[in-house]
Amino acid sequence: MSNCGCNKRIISNAISNGNCSSSCVDVCVTPQCGEPEYLTVLTPVVYDELGINICRTIPLTAGVLADFPTAVYASAEVIDITYDINPAEGDGVTIAPVANRSNCYEIELSNLSVTFAIRLYDCCKRLLTTITETGVIYLPPAVTDEGYDEDTNPTSVTMEIFAPYGVVYTDGAIATPDLNFIGFSTTNNQLVQGLNMMSIAKVLDFDITDATITIGLTLIVKSVYLTQYQIPHNGKTVVSKGNINSDEDSLCMEFVNGSLLDRNIKPLEACNPYDSKIPCEDDDITPCQAQTNYEEISDN
Repeated sequence: MSNCGCNKRIISNAISNGNCSSSCVDVCVTPQCGEPEYLTVLTPVVYDELGINICRTIPLTAGVLADFPTAVYASAEVIDITYDINPAEGDGVTIAPVANRSNCYEIELSNLSVTFAIRLYDCCKRLLTTITETGVIYLPPAVTDEGYDEDTNPTSVTMEIFAPYGVVYTDGAIATPDLNFIGFSTTNNQLVQGLNMMSIAKVLDFDITDATITIGLTLIVKSVYLTQYQIPHNGKTVVSKGNINSDEDSLCMEFVNGSLLDRNIKPLEACNPYDSKIPCEDDDITPCQAQTNYEEISDN
């Protein structure tokens, strides 16, 4: 009777070939220490990017300058930008593949609601306060909207981006491709695969008399994909360590004042140059010290 449905075990090259070692070492039992010649990294790679500048003047929240009458300077940081994706009426962000050019996408930006953190400073540039301005519309959908300007803040901007591996879809629905905004809140500070947008703000004018602030925005849209590379490196970085000064002599104090710990097991080199199993040479085996997963590193 034949043995049907048997489980076939597949072993990685690094395990099969002893992690590129000249000796027969089972890395599953004795992981090798040190550093590989190359690191295999899975990293987000920018395939294309395009930026634009827009600008408008906004009124500050009523009463802010009355509370801080010595305010002379201001700075701004973009915390968040919200927008509707592919809205039926077109007042938001629309994303669509370019006809007959499948590797490129057309992105139309409109009706962007921006949240700013605005810092006010006195004449000596000492920080007085940080205020939040929310719902500031850039690229307003109608020419009659506040802040509209044909040249500096039009109703929309359309850009074309090379995105050969496609876009991310909201909840997997292909009708709603997504544009991820990378900001400075706990809910939007992540880079994702597909289309990403980030923004940098600059205060161009701070009018104390009118209680207005003119802020220019740089909007940058990027197509990003996770890609695996093998890279050379110059060794591990050494973390600076602060010492706690004390005359106490104990094992704990010796450790506290000693060098920092660092993980020491060597990453497996995924791209193995060997095509066949390397013969065992037991005399040449130089494994890590048993059960040692850390080493001390010095910042000297």
